[in-house]
Amino acid sequence: MTWLTPPNENLLAKKSILKRGFKANAERLAIEYRSKLLIHPCAPLCAFKLSEHLSIPVCSATEFLKQEDEIALLSGTNGVECEWSALTMVTKAGNRIIIHNPFHSIGRQQSDVMHELAHIICKHEIKENTYDFAIPFGMRNFDEVQEEEAKCLGSTLQIARPGLLWSKKRDMDNHAIAEHFNASIDMVNYRMNTSGVSKQAYFINRNKKPKEE
Repeated sequence: MTWLTPPNENLLAKKSILKRGFKANAERLAIEYRSKLLIHPCAPLCAFKLSEHLSIPVCSATEFLKQEDEIALLSGTNGVECEWSALTMVTKAGNRIIIHNPFHSIGRQQSDVMHELAHIICKHEIKENTYDFAIPFGMRNFDEVQEEEAKCLGSTLQIARPGLLWSKKRDMDNHAIAEHFNASIDMVNYRMNTSGVSKQAYFINRNKKPKEE
């Protein structure tokens, strides 16, 4: 049984289908988990440390795929970029584990694992599917609302609103913010838009009085 994660590098803000209050609760959880891990609300939260805190094992796909052609497919060294990111599985013992692609960028690995953790935190039900192969490369099979919830919560866990405000107060551009939070530029853009920080910064800058020469 699996959840499949779409590529988080290409996140774009769109009209929300989330329940009222979901975004606010996601921000609360992002700060709450940081507090439990003794991390400042403005600081980065490592997805792997959060998974350890939640007792959710995270495994590299290379622990299951050993053949040269499988590794070539996973890493993209066969000339075809692998878009497969991560999935959550339920073991025979009933435990949930996350399997992720270790060949993606650090920022994408962070967002991939956060995305899967978000599914688990939201207590999304895993649909039972049967596949003819160990890891479903390229397959997309997910509930739209659950996927949107996981995208929202996962991205918020990775970059909480206080962190974005902290960054803008220091005049950090999106590249610097991405580096600080181990995130992709697309993820930063997504969070800047969905958190409202981008709009807030725009109006603050527009209302600033020009400096006297």
